[in-house]
Amino acid sequence: MFGILSGSGKARYSRKTMVKVLGICTTILLLNIALLAWLWAIAVEHFTVPVEYNGPPHQRGHKPPYPGDTMDNLWWFIHISDIHISRFRDPSRTTDFQKFCTNEIDIIKPEVTIVTGDLTDAKDWDHVGSKQYEIEWKAYHNAIKFGHVQEKTVWIDIRGNHDAFKVTHKTHSVNYYRRYSAMGEKGDTTFMYQHKLPFGTYSFISVNAILDPGPGRPFNFFGYIGKDDIEKLEHYVDESHHSNHTMFFGHYPTSTIIGEQFRLNNALSQGIAYLCGHLHSLGGMIPNMKALQKTGSLELEVEDWKINRMYRVMAYDHDLLSFNDVNFGEWPVVLITNPKRARFMAPKHEPVDKMIHSTHIRFLLFSPSPITLATVAIDGVDLGPAKHVEGPLYVLPWEPAKFMDGLHTITVTAKNADGDVTNTGYRFSLDGSRPMQWFAASLFLMGDITCGLQFLCIFVGFWFVLSLPVVRWLTKSSAGYRHHGLPRSLVVLVHNNMYLYSILGIAIYPLIGPWCIGEIIQGHYGASTLLGLYVNGTFIPETFSYAVVFVDILLFQLPMTIYFALHLDCYQPTVSNGSITMKSNRRAKRPLCLCSSVTSFACLVSMFIWKIYLCYSAYACYGTLALFTSKDLWTMVFVLLLRSKLVRSKQYYREMNGNGQTS
Repeated sequence: MFGILSGSGKARYSRKTMVKVLGICTTILLLNIALLAWLWAIAVEHFTVPVEYNGPPHQRGHKPPYPGDTMDNLWWFIHISDIHISRFRDPSRTTDFQKFCTNEIDIIKPEVTIVTGDLTDAKDWDHVGSKQYEIEWKAYHNAIKFGHVQEKTVWIDIRGNHDAFKVTHKTHSVNYYRRYSAMGEKGDTTFMYQHKLPFGTYSFISVNAILDPGPGRPFNFFGYIGKDDIEKLEHYVDESHHSNHTMFFGHYPTSTIIGEQFRLNNALSQGIAYLCGHLHSLGGMIPNMKALQKTGSLELEVEDWKINRMYRVMAYDHDLLSFNDVNFGEWPVVLITNPKRARFMAPKHEPVDKMIHSTHIRFLLFSPSPITLATVAIDGVDLGPAKHVEGPLYVLPWEPAKFMDGLHTITVTAKNADGDVTNTGYRFSLDGSRPMQWFAASLFLMGDITCGLQFLCIFVGFWFVLSLPVVRWLTKSSAGYRHHGLPRSLVVLVHNNMYLYSILGIAIYPLIGPWCIGEIIQGHYGASTLLGLYVNGTFIPETFSYAVVFVDILLFQLPMTIYFALHLDCYQPTVSNGSITMKSNRRAKRPLCLCSSVTSFACLVSMFIWKIYLCYSAYACYGTLALFTSKDLWTMVFVLLLRSKLVRSKQYYREMNGNGQTS
């Protein structure tokens, strides 16, 4: 029944053997802790230490004009992302966006508005399945149409991963982006827009990493940039060489783009900043997801409109880039343009030395009602009220020479006729000093999420798969093991060939076999694997699957191991004098102890809730065929068979124990 072990029943574990086993396990644990601590220390230093610029000063840094008390060399624009207009949830998401297209655009009057993807939600009612809903696209189209945004600003909108769910190819009829967006067909690829002003040209280059074809969720989280798009990108970079500034924008942060990454990073290093969305600032947990990359260029992810109703106001003032993230409906909006924030200085690309020669502090105020108060303070010292120049520009004379050393804090307080008050401030420097970078933000933007997920998957999977054979090798046999609890249970498990090899097989299969076969994109069937998706004769690389494997180990494979170990230990036969005694151990005469019972039940619930969710996800995302070919369904069936065998074996041993029989 249980795959009875061979060996002498007289064998007993000595205290010395147990000390050896525990010593080895403790050593391995400490080595892992030391390794993780070392990696953590390296990561903290790598991601938080400010990037130093050792190159020559910017060629326009000491050339006039300098920031003064006029409107010259100043213009502003808006960045917004992840609108997620949905037919099933949160109607205010759409109505607020309609108000944004009228109120905010009318008041701020941006010359350019950049929308970096996920214009629609494209999720089913259950929040699991996905498809393109034309009604969502019509709602987006109506918002920008009736807001007359294209008459007020240069509206540049691109696709996000949600806008590509189950889109067979770019020219397919369900690619509603081409029909209902402002950019249409032109925006569905890598392109460049150049904004020409009397004082210079400013280039905006899109980074197209949208999967084509676009599979349904969940395996559409990472972007991919191929050879054609990277060559277009490099071509536009060459064309924009003589621009005052080049700014890139796309949906995916660079840490979530796979493919031609080296060439992508090299291209992005030629611009002052890369604007993106997609991560939603991890649900608002990391609201300042911004960093200066090691290349000297900024990467600025904006919080989503979907939940947080955020957008970003940005400005070039004498070619110094400034920005402020704003909540929808909050007024006045304050954007300080001189001196600019020390954390986001990019001396490789902008003339930061102009701040030293400037004569005035400069900031923009936007409000639906007149401004009644605008004051400035530096390091807590009030400098007095600012003067309104023209439009949204306010200025106040200052002496930069007084603030040449280290970091200083500037604060602007603005009040409008409606009684709304806004206080905005940050630290600036004129000598190149800058604060440490935010660790969490830098980790997600400067790191490689793909490699991170692969590391977690391999690290956890390696120790999980390896630990069971190692325990078996160290303990040799389960006969006569006198120690109770989980360690004993695991020893019993690893010496039972059928259950050990079954658990190892379940753990290894997701790494080598297909996960399911289903309708990956509309009208086309394909296969899902750890490395990506095969559909319509195309391989779509996707690394979100590593996250699924990592969670699967924690929520299924580990609980399954503990569950079978605890139950096998209750009815494990022993060997004595070469004969098998069909008598259960002491704990077999009563149910599992309370602690073991609770642990066993929790493991059972975790196992099946997670697998049922994955089975439903396969059905909702890729159809009925995906459900019946899903590895999760058949894994669950296999585990149920193992459990059924375990139950029958328990009953068998009870009967043998009750009759006092041996064999």
